[in-house]
Amino acid sequence: MDELPETETAQQQTTTVTETTIEETVPETTAGGDPVGVGQEETRDEERFVLSEEQPVPEDFRAAYGRGAAIAVVFYGTSLDPFYPQGLSPDERVRSAVEGLSGEYPTVEFFLYDIDSPGDVGAAVEGAPLGLGEYGTLAAQLNVGYTPFVVTMAPSGEGYLILNRYQGYVPEPVISQALYDLSRVQVADNSSDVQLQLDVVRLTAEGGGVEYFTVSNASPDPIDLQGFSLRVVDPETGEVTTASPGVRVEESVEVPADGLASVGRVPDVSTDEGEPVDAAFTGGQPLDLVAGDQVALLDSGGAIVASTVVS
Repeated sequence: MDELPETETAQQQTTTVTETTIEETVPETTAGGDPVGVGQEETRDEERFVLSEEQPVPEDFRAAYGRGAAIAVVFYGTSLDPFYPQGLSPDERVRSAVEGLSGEYPTVEFFLYDIDSPGDVGAAVEGAPLGLGEYGTLAAQLNVGYTPFVVTMAPSGEGYLILNRYQGYVPEPVISQALYDLSRVQVADNSSDVQLQLDVVRLTAEGGGVEYFTVSNASPDPIDLQGFSLRVVDPETGEVTTASPGVRVEESVEVPADGLASVGRVPDVSTDEGEPVDAAFTGGQPLDLVAGDQVALLDSGGAIVASTVVS
């Protein structure tokens, strides 16, 4: 059999390579059958972000921004949009993915908001506090177009750099990679590796003191609260240290794995569920806390474990 001319051989080889390339790059599909990236806008280039602190934004976000924390923000929808044919599934899946991953990145502070809950922005401009879970002007400042929306950001100079921005459905592995990259950024934030959530902070009937607080432990190991403290976050600077006003746990209090523990001002305090607290803290008078103030749980070394807004 005669050999093919070199030009024909080259054409055959080129065709083979092209066919192989096409076959290998068929888009991955989502669980809904759409190719990954359909309906999704992703920003890969870093962009600067400077928070307008004169505008109403959540106090816990303002505090995290002020102390230079690594931040991840999620906006999600809970009501059907007739112009969004995919329904709520992308929002639910992205929200669930971020919530599931949050425990793997304790140095990242997570903020999740229902896009339908901005709060009374007009009243907030006049000085009224935003309610729990309300985001004020934060969505506008982050240029949120549609949900689900995920952004990761790290401090840089006088502001922040947005490292990744996703609008529309994004697979969990992509979110995980973005969070991993964010967690690798060296920041001056004083975050603890202890994985606890600050679930409830109840105030005394008078004086703005702490009646009790409850923490939950999602880790597989028990955690002892001895030496931990609950401190008031400075509303202007976002700073909080062991020298900030607050209360301290002096005795051993074990938070079981996948469990809760409550600490009160006296041993006979009961929680909202009618259960007695597990121990009593020391200090705390007067704190003059009111709804909308932010408090943080610090570990025995003074690093920030978790924070919440008093409601």
